[in-house]
Amino acid sequence: MKPAPFAWHPAGSVEEAVSVLSADEDAKLLAGGQSLLPLLSLRLARPTTLVDLEDAGLGVLEIADGDRAQPAASGDSRVLVAGAMVRQRRLELDPLVAATVPLLADAARHVGFPATRNRGTLGGSLAHADPVAELPAVAVALDATVVATGPRGERRLAASALADGFFATTLEPAEVLTAVRFPAAGPGHGAAWCEWSPRLHDFPDAGVGVAVELDGTGALRWVGAAACGIGGGPLPLGDELAATAAGATEATPGLLRAAAGAVTAAARGAGDGRDELCGLLAARALAQAFRRAQDRQVAS
Repeated sequence: MKPAPFAWHPAGSVEEAVSVLSADEDAKLLAGGQSLLPLLSLRLARPTTLVDLEDAGLGVLEIADGDRAQPAASGDSRVLVAGAMVRQRRLELDPLVAATVPLLADAARHVGFPATRNRGTLGGSLAHADPVAELPAVAVALDATVVATGPRGERRLAASALADGFFATTLEPAEVLTAVRFPAAGPGHGAAWCEWSPRLHDFPDAGVGVAVELDGTGALRWVGAAACGIGGGPLPLGDELAATAAGATEATPGLLRAAAGAVTAAARGAGDGRDELCGLLAARALAQAFRRAQDRQVAS
């Protein structure tokens, strides 16, 4: 099936995109298009206008000063600013992302196929709000900040406040998600993303991302975590893992069993055994994150 007729508007700036959205309530933003274009072809989406963000200047990927303290052993307050149009393949391969937000790089390689990652974008994934998407869960796990621009100017909101149920967000109709600000990793940082899907490159039944920070003695001082595939949006799990792992210096079998139990309880009600799957994935990710944090400390 072919898409219903629509107008195409290449926006030269964010302000231009906001202006078109404000004037046409049936306009849609086009970022990578890997989710939107199939919906158009099936005529499940019938926008009057597609506002193309390709040339809107949203491809930035840089380190900037943060506006709040990063819970890192180093006290580093820098952030990685990733524009909404940064391609998922770049998140997977760029050395700057691997060094400063390793959980983002680790999760990005699980997103779809390499071909779709070449077009799919960070902002498109977060704005689409698919409950099984990896990147929104990474943003929640790391307590990232989402930047949006609308008719009243720019505003910032916690990534945990972005999702609003299945395929819905708290963005206003004429707002454009422009960037995501991720706290930069310190020398005691380690992270891992683990997921399970029935087929290679398929949507995951569940996935869990874990990031940890070790202090100067090698003890865990902070942990952030979130899951996808559980409910209508990313499920924060940092509190559950902090309650079982705070102060730990090793990811012992006992600690991992306790972590799996806590996460399973938090995901209770997911159905189809995904709560227990979530617990197992969390334990695996925690063990990998702990080991990588220790290796990072040795290397630094």
